[in-house]
Amino acid sequence: MKLSFAFSVSFLVSCMLLGSANADELVRIAPEEVGLSAQRLARFSSAMDKGITAGDFPGATAAIARNGKIAFFETYGQRDPETNAPMQEDSIFRIASMTKAVTGVAVMILYEEGHFRLTDPVSHFIPAFKNMEVVAEDSKETARKGKDTGVDYDEKWLKENWDTLTEEQQAQVIASYYKKGAAPEKAKTVPANRPITIRDLLRHTAGMYSNPPGIWEPGYDLGQMIDSLASKPLRTHPGNEFEYGLSMDVLARLVEVVSGQPFDVFIKTRIFDPLGMVDTDFWVPPDKASRLVAMPGDGPSDGKSKGGALAATYLEPPIILMGGTGLVSTTMDYLRFCQMLLNNGELNGARILGRKAVELMSQDHMSDVASREVGKKMAGEFKFGLTFGVKDKPGNTGALGSAGTYYWGGAYGTSFWIDPEENLIGVFMVNGIKDEKGRGHMPYSEMLEHFTYQALVD
Repeated sequence: MKLSFAFSVSFLVSCMLLGSANADELVRIAPEEVGLSAQRLARFSSAMDKGITAGDFPGATAAIARNGKIAFFETYGQRDPETNAPMQEDSIFRIASMTKAVTGVAVMILYEEGHFRLTDPVSHFIPAFKNMEVVAEDSKETARKGKDTGVDYDEKWLKENWDTLTEEQQAQVIASYYKKGAAPEKAKTVPANRPITIRDLLRHTAGMYSNPPGIWEPGYDLGQMIDSLASKPLRTHPGNEFEYGLSMDVLARLVEVVSGQPFDVFIKTRIFDPLGMVDTDFWVPPDKASRLVAMPGDGPSDGKSKGGALAATYLEPPIILMGGTGLVSTTMDYLRFCQMLLNNGELNGARILGRKAVELMSQDHMSDVASREVGKKMAGEFKFGLTFGVKDKPGNTGALGSAGTYYWGGAYGTSFWIDPEENLIGVFMVNGIKDEKGRGHMPYSEMLEHFTYQALVD
């Protein structure tokens, strides 16, 4: 069952009378005030309720803002099924690859300050990336079949039975996972035709394998892991192909090297604190632990019960700060981040980026990339900016929306989009959606965007 915000005059008046702690919050209004139909948005709410009833996910949140005002913010289901705790607006979610957009903004802050050009080789700052090697053509076919060298396991069975496996069996599963998408052992290599640039990393065209094995050892920090990554051969020459992988983790290390600060300190002081993103971090402290959304199989969100290993990893500082994944956040925090981008780099007087930097990030940067394999999974021509996917014209994608909308999501089902044409943003938060194949509906992670556009009536 949904829990919706009551839009009343008395609430708006009380908001204006609150102290400075809430002065910078985005104002909430009725959907009709910004050209959205509440009746049509109810279709999304109904879809969420049906998904929860079907057992597809335990709970979720969704928020839409237009013209800088929140027109829709609802919560659904439970934050923790084990304790029957309801989902709340301030529930904390694992956002996985939605971390990447934050990393991209961090890099652009340093770029604006003149520390580097985006076309500079990353080896100027991380010397381990000098003289990179690429798997040779006569080994290429074997490399492309690398995913077949690992055993395919039933992921649902693994989640339900992980604790029943011996340590040796668990190690075999993990080793098999990292074998997929990795270079073949003893592959022949040739020198890369050019250095990896910072722009390559931002647009995932560095040529790296998605899951290279052996890049982390116990005790490694981010710098050591990235140096280890640089010792592995590339799958393709830099700039030739889009390959979604570890590029953003390299950029996190770049931020550390250039700024002289740990990655988490930099993004906190330069992004989170100025924007008032008080619940976004790489871990959840004890006083907020009860707000962490439980993943299916976690057990209670204290992370101490059997099956709670995944939850526990977010209840203490991580060993390595990654640029591509690892952040936790709330719906409101990430909405503020998106609103900053929609406002061309500023929110409530806090200037994070200049207008031209945001424009550069949200433009298609794939015109000179020969292969866009990921595009085969999407309608129309695949477009990608600097850490964001970029929407093509609706006539080319066959979906409701606007050309130039930029977006991304996370592995656990979260998603966001930013539409400059409609002055519109949306954030959908959920942790753990069951396999949706054959379910007879569009993916849940796409529903908020779809139902928002069909609700535009102005």
